[in-house]
Amino acid sequence: MTAQPMALEDTTWREDALDIVERWATQGRRFTADDLREEMRRPAPHKNMVGSIFTTAQRRGWIAKHANATSRVKSRNGGHQYEWIGKTWRDHLG
Repeated sequence: MTAQPMALEDTTWREDALDIVERWATQGRRFTADDLREEMRRPAPHKNMVGSIFTTAQRRGWIAKHANATSRVKSRNGGHQYEWIGKTWRDHLG
């Protein structure tokens, strides 16, 4: 019996993405899921992981929804997304 090669799972993608979102939140930068996709060195291991990053960051109190936006990613075909901002920065904006 021949052994099957094991697929290499990306075990650090989630932590890396959360680090980026946390950094952007503390900088007061406005950003979207498209920005995160562009910043990451490789695609998410699963298509739902990008959204879960924003859910986690919001639950941790790092970010808040700032505005509605349209995706620039061709595969998303102009789909809706949120523009996010660091929670402390949003509170200063009023």
